[in-house]
Amino acid sequence: MKTVSIMTWYSYENYGSVLQAVALNRVISDLGYKAVDIAYDPSFGRATHEGARLSFVSKAIRTISNNVRGTFPVNSTDKSQLFNSFVSRFLTLTDDLESKEALSLFSDCFDAYVCGSDQIWSPRCFDSSYYLDFVGDSQRMVAYAPSFGCDSLEPFSSGDQIASLLRRFNSIGVRETSAVDIVEKCTGRKPLVVLDPTLLLDGKEWERFATQISENEPYCLIYLLGSDNCNLKCAQEIARANGLRAVLVPVFKRDQKLDYCARFPIGPAEFLSLVSHANLVCTDSFHGMVFSTIFQKDFIAFERFDPNSSDSQNTRIYSFLEMAGAEDALLPRHELGEWEKHVGGSLDYSYINRRIEAKRSESIGYLRSALAWATADRAGDH
Repeated sequence: MKTVSIMTWYSYENYGSVLQAVALNRVISDLGYKAVDIAYDPSFGRATHEGARLSFVSKAIRTISNNVRGTFPVNSTDKSQLFNSFVSRFLTLTDDLESKEALSLFSDCFDAYVCGSDQIWSPRCFDSSYYLDFVGDSQRMVAYAPSFGCDSLEPFSSGDQIASLLRRFNSIGVRETSAVDIVEKCTGRKPLVVLDPTLLLDGKEWERFATQISENEPYCLIYLLGSDNCNLKCAQEIARANGLRAVLVPVFKRDQKLDYCARFPIGPAEFLSLVSHANLVCTDSFHGMVFSTIFQKDFIAFERFDPNSSDSQNTRIYSFLEMAGAEDALLPRHELGEWEKHVGGSLDYSYINRRIEAKRSESIGYLRSALAWATADRAGDH
């Protein structure tokens, strides 16, 4: 059996990051390979992040602001245990690495190398490891659905380095349409747009990963990664207008003070259950929208970032909704005051499912072909 290594985010306590890692590992295994995720700690590359150059004063101001607004992330021992347990059950990992330099141990010991999905290619948190810079030039490298989270590399200091790294790849499939131009400008080759790994599994398959949670009353699940109070207030009003109890997945410490915040620890398995049993989902999260679609839930898609800001990362949301044919789910910021027209609507899942199934077939076909080529025996190999 050929062995395929995967470089992606999985160690953050972020539902989407963990679930996309598990999905890609599972799909590659189902294609007949031994899939192994490299146990790399992303903190090793933090010094190269764009934000690492912020002055001490800027960092101090940001810390004070987060304290005042209560927008520090929620951390708890129980939540961490749920994440760790989920990863240990469903993800095959190498031994932990002690440094970024230790990646060189894996430079030529796998049959193929894949860098996976999520925003591992974001220039805002640039880490060359996620571009497989530790892999020897003689090895074959595949990119499956990484995201840049931006429209252009030009504003970022790492742009030239990223372009050079991209040219080393044998096969590139990207997650968003906005990434096509970036890769084509850097490499001269137009990449295929493929599905996020989570969409390669259907709802029945994801139900097997879920831990059932008892919610006796119909509810609207609210999952907002952005700190904008307007989105939160609007989500509450939409839940109320639909006659649903609001259940908030806590993201920030301030969330825990709200009476409709979930009072039990939520790991990836619990998150899946909450989405699958919701009557409506209000979210600004890419994976919140994805799993709402997987479980065929009506959902309201909020813009997490100000669309007029140069720091906006909304492209992944627009790209997904367009691909799925679910543009009607979007509630733009400039229409928050008109949220009433989004009450009572229903998405056409017969249409959405056809679109996703066609793209799923194409995406798995890309991955199957790329891995077959990457793992094929070559003249001179022993």
